[in-house]
Amino acid sequence: MTRRGWCLVVVAASVLALVSLASNVTTAGELEGRADTLLAGRLALSQMVNAGTVWAGLAVVSGWLVRRPAQAVAAGVVALLTACVVHYGVGTAFGMFDRGVWAANLFWLAGAVVVGGPLGLVGAIAHRADPWGVAARLVVPLGAVLEPFVVGRFTTPAILPWPNRVADVVSGLVLLVAGVVGCARILTVGRRRTAMPGQRPTVDV
Repeated sequence: MTRRGWCLVVVAASVLALVSLASNVTTAGELEGRADTLLAGRLALSQMVNAGTVWAGLAVVSGWLVRRPAQAVAAGVVALLTACVVHYGVGTAFGMFDRGVWAANLFWLAGAVVVGGPLGLVGAIAHRADPWGVAARLVVPLGAVLEPFVVGRFTTPAILPWPNRVADVVSGLVLLVAGVVGCARILTVGRRRTAMPGQRPTVDV
């Protein structure tokens, strides 16, 4: 499972990086104001796949996939670094970024190292059947609930063009609904496990 888990970590990171990159591709119609509906849709998609919750979720899922705590810490870091390298590397290769993009985004590369490990560990803890496991499983959906309010998706200034305002609301609602559904499902399953006689908190390693 470990080898398969690591392969899935790299694949998931690469897919997120490429989808994130593709969501930033702008057409001539968008630039000229002739495709505002398309612009609104693209911006909404871009905001969703570039949401902090989604990228944090990548590290958590990576830790979940490799399972063992020490490997989960490494998996969280590897996943976020891989996503960053693929995103900027492919973008540079296709002329979307210049070579200065690496220096300009050292903050994100450093952030991947700093937060990737703890988030990966959260993924490993999420296998537990005790309250710690429930809390770990709630990290990503709770982040999805809170993020739209923290970044102001529902309070976009009216002075901005309507595609930006629509994209903010749509992406915010998607994150909010997904987070609420995720929290509800996790708590419901947690109650069922607690109600099962003979259930013992365990760590799936």
